[in-house]
Amino acid sequence: MKLNNLATNRIPWVNDNGTVISSRIRLARNISKVPFPCKASKNEQAGVFDAIVGVIPEIIELRNAQVLRLNDYDKIDRRLLMERHLVSYDLASKATGEPGLIFNSNEEVSVMVNEEDHYRLQSISQGLSIAHSWNMLSAIDDSLNEKLNFAFHERYGFLTSCPTNTGTGLRASCLLHLPALAMTESMEKLVSGLLKMNISVRGFYGEGSQPLGDIFQVSNAVSLGKSETELIENFEKIVETVIKYEQEAKNKISMGTLKARMEDRISRAYGILTHARAIDSEEAIGHLTKLKLTDDMGMNLSFNRDQLDQLVFIIQPGHLQEMENSILEETRRDIYRAEFIRKRLFN
Repeated sequence: MKLNNLATNRIPWVNDNGTVISSRIRLARNISKVPFPCKASKNEQAGVFDAIVGVIPEIIELRNAQVLRLNDYDKIDRRLLMERHLVSYDLASKATGEPGLIFNSNEEVSVMVNEEDHYRLQSISQGLSIAHSWNMLSAIDDSLNEKLNFAFHERYGFLTSCPTNTGTGLRASCLLHLPALAMTESMEKLVSGLLKMNISVRGFYGEGSQPLGDIFQVSNAVSLGKSETELIENFEKIVETVIKYEQEAKNKISMGTLKARMEDRISRAYGILTHARAIDSEEAIGHLTKLKLTDDMGMNLSFNRDQLDQLVFIIQPGHLQEMENSILEETRRDIYRAEFIRKRLFN
């Protein structure tokens, strides 16, 4: 394990308050006339990696970035990077080729190398801040395009491995905490409505993952036919509408017959986190996110609120094992997690 120092850092893009935990812009890019990663040889993938490493010193936002060749890192290191949302599940588990990661010191900007496309450029920031993320990433994208010559078609736009990314290659996404909508059994209706507007709803780690603690990732499903500005403005309006629905659901709960049930869930979560001597990450995340509703329900519970959202991410297996600098079998990990939460949340 080589990333234990990273595991102890506060995750900078996690918003400690509100419905929107973070916002992200991701751009899919490929070098012209080089096969996509699924068809490229290992040597060709190595060339793709070397190409971007060679121009990093010329990109101000990436000049002091860390460069990781993921074949040099074990499963726990990769798991940690996934838990910090620096790499996707697919890249973290990639066993062939030349997967890589480049990220700056505040983890706001990163580049996945040789995932589904040659490059996945990403900017991630706190709360609802899609425009901020886009402005930062757009400048980096322009600089890299000048130096690397990304594959582009005059009619179709940027060419990508998956046709749904062709065009702008842009994915805007937000991590949303939606417990009130989940409790009022409104999520199915919301998801159905979002799909009709070409908005995907996914789990905690994005595509192929399940929601944890009523945390969902929403993102645009189509990137062809509209400009980046149009996609971002439309997406922001939709997210603002979801925030409004969540607040309406919270108001409904706080003034209705569901309040006692929600207070019971919060109280049980508080009791378990206070006294548990072993707990797995899924259960812990579920209880931690319930405590986020304490103030909304007017409950007077004592805990360190500035630790709450951070703990959702850093009590996962990769972080705990990196901090301990050792492989922990599941039972020992659950014991360590319970103790870690008590120390951070209640001291």
